Amino acid sequence: MHKKILFMGLILVSLIAACMPSQAPTQDVEAIVQATFQALTAQAPQATPTPQMGGISGALSFPSEGIPPLLIVAFNTVTEQYYWTQTAQNQSTYQIDNMPAGKYTVFAYALPDGKMVAAYDQFYVCGLHQGCNDMSLIEVEVQPGVVTANVDPGDWYGDLSQWPPMPNDPGIPGLDAGTINVGSIAGKLSYPSSFIPSMVVVAHKVGGPDYYYVITNENTSTYQIDNLPAGNYYIVAYVDGGGYAGGYSHMVPCGLTAECTDHTLIPVAVTGGQVTGGIDPGDWYAPPNAFPAYPLP
Repeated sequence: MHKKILFMGLILVSLIAACMPSQAPTQDVEAIVQATFQALTAQAPQATPTPQMGGISGALSFPSEGIPPLLIVAFNTVTEQYYWTQTAQNQSTYQIDNMPAGKYTVFAYALPDGKMVAAYDQFYVCGLHQGCNDMSLIEVEVQPGVVTANVDPGDWYGDLSQWPPMPNDPGIPGLDAGTINVGSIAGKLSYPSSFIPSMVVVAHKVGGPDYYYVITNENTSTYQIDNLPAGNYYIVAYVDGGGYAGGYSHMVPCGLTAECTDHTLIPVAVTGGQVTGGIDPGDWYAPPNAFPAYPLP
């Protein structure tokens, strides 16, 4: 009986001891959280923010009936780095993206050789007329996250020696191949009348069905067909819409006199990167069906 009472007493003492508050110091929970946060912050790598890029856009033009393929280049005025985009034939607008913030001058180079260049300058903004005499380049400011619009490289009449040449960059696709493999044909236009009608000047590939053409306005006295693959071509000028046709035949170098009777077309050789000039389709006196039929629908 005494042993049972003693055992119960021990149990009661143990329960009381368990319920009593501990004498160990209580930790500050807020301090623990703050210390943990500081440790995580110190250990986490600090990300470097990527600077936002900007861009430029604008309209395109060319001093002819169509717009050839162009290389639009923006040169950074401080670093001299350049950013570019290529356009297709008759494309009338462009946009260059992913440009670092800064100031740029903008040019358009006629492909494939860049021998014709247009600038975005004060002369263009003034209107390209005789009253404009300021041909200084305009520095275009590119801002992060913004596309600067209305940057139109349209002055094709400036001093090319004062402008940078087209970049010879192997990273720009097609420049080298284009310069080697395509050329141009150019010449004067005429018509047996008091005016020159609108014409479709066509380069017919010798020995094949392919043809290339330009359309001229009324009273335009010259033409040029660009981006012709190297090879031989017959040149015929048709009154726009079909009908009368004038060819570059043996009559032309003969002088188109009564003594000249050979209306055979002359094959014109196109060499890559070159303009073959003096090709004047002026034989309007050939008999019917002497020249290829009007090819346009």
